[in-house]
Amino acid sequence: MKKIAIVILLLISYKGFGQFHVLEYDFNSYAQSLQFNPGTNYPYEKLFSLPLLGQTYVFGGNTGFSLADLFSEGGNYNEKLTRVASNLKNTDFVNAHYHQEIFTYGWTDDLERFKYFGMYWEFDHFNTIPGSFVRLGLEGNSPHLFDIYDARYISTRSEFVQTMYYGMNKQANWQLNVGYRIKLYSGIANAQSINNQGTFYTTEGQNNYYEHHLENVNLGFYSSSFDENAEISDIINKFLFSKNFGPGLDLGLTYKYTDRLQLSAAVLDLGFIYYTSNIRNYTVKGSYVYEGANIQFPENSFIDYWKDIKDSFNEQIQVGENKKNYISWRPTSVYVGLKYGLEDLKHPECKDFLNLKDEYTSFLGFTGFYQYRPFKSVYWGTSLYYQKKWSKYFQTKFNLTADNFGFASVGAAMVLNIKRLQLYLAADNLIGLSDLSASKKQSVSLGLNIIKFK
Repeated sequence: MKKIAIVILLLISYKGFGQFHVLEYDFNSYAQSLQFNPGTNYPYEKLFSLPLLGQTYVFGGNTGFSLADLFSEGGNYNEKLTRVASNLKNTDFVNAHYHQEIFTYGWTDDLERFKYFGMYWEFDHFNTIPGSFVRLGLEGNSPHLFDIYDARYISTRSEFVQTMYYGMNKQANWQLNVGYRIKLYSGIANAQSINNQGTFYTTEGQNNYYEHHLENVNLGFYSSSFDENAEISDIINKFLFSKNFGPGLDLGLTYKYTDRLQLSAAVLDLGFIYYTSNIRNYTVKGSYVYEGANIQFPENSFIDYWKDIKDSFNEQIQVGENKKNYISWRPTSVYVGLKYGLEDLKHPECKDFLNLKDEYTSFLGFTGFYQYRPFKSVYWGTSLYYQKKWSKYFQTKFNLTADNFGFASVGAAMVLNIKRLQLYLAADNLIGLSDLSASKKQSVSLGLNIIKFK
């Protein structure tokens, strides 16, 4: 039964997605590229996304294991489970990210500034899979005497957010493009347990076999807008009139160091949400030492050992419940990029290409990504890519990526412009598509937008 519980925990953790937009960043042929760097060198005069079709993005990953590690054919299942548990680190984690653009509209004003506004939905989930706790649940205390289990590695957060934004992109001079995007977050629902503290360990006892220690425990679980009795009308009201709001800011720039060499950087989701609606919070604080029941046999009285233990625990470990408002910080992302033009335009007079004076038909580039998580872990990634402009109607991008989930994933993206309609398709870790059960990450992205060239 214990092994079944551990497997269920691992499988629940496996349903994960992340948000390193490795193919979209610095791919300015894509109409939605401003979402990933507000200061990119943007080539379009107007943009209108088809409702609910402008951008759909899903990216899946688990740093600890794949389904094939547990359920591949052949071998002993118990040995597979033990091997998975033994290889888990305390910093292994799962991400879940889903992005759905509702609408976007953008235009170029009289000062050649590109302005745009829109709205999107976003679902984020991440949780740790701390290996030490998994092994404790699987093997029990006996093999792990004196091992310390740190509560800071037990963290999780799920959040569904609706975001409205307004942004501007401007070419300051021939070398520099800058941009920003102001955001208003509306928190539809949130549940989180982060920044936990305290330790647990087991030693040899004096009056019993073992002595169990809980020291300086400070655990918290916070939630907003979860109602098991909610009706459809209540859910719709949360989207339209949510009481959970917060500000956000995106910043970005692109700098041409030389005619061929470009540098870029972006900081996304500098912001937070203040949750005030339907709050339910739970806290656990205190220290406790348990060595078992010291059983006695009195002649004329009965001792309720279980009640004594329960009362002693409740005196030293305080469990509380409150409805205090709280802040949830958005997962801030940092991107850096380096891009080098390889091929000059062979026919500068050809109108099939954009920005004839300074554009190249192919590029070699590098993208770096960093995102700090509130469970003592960092989500990072680096990518090398080759981008090719076949014409202003068709562009491609190929990348080789290393990140928390693996060190050699290959991805591809394409932009196809049919008159003013743009189709975007992308997938990361193409090799993993052949066997999803053995893949630790996967992503797909697609979009339909109406554009007008400058």
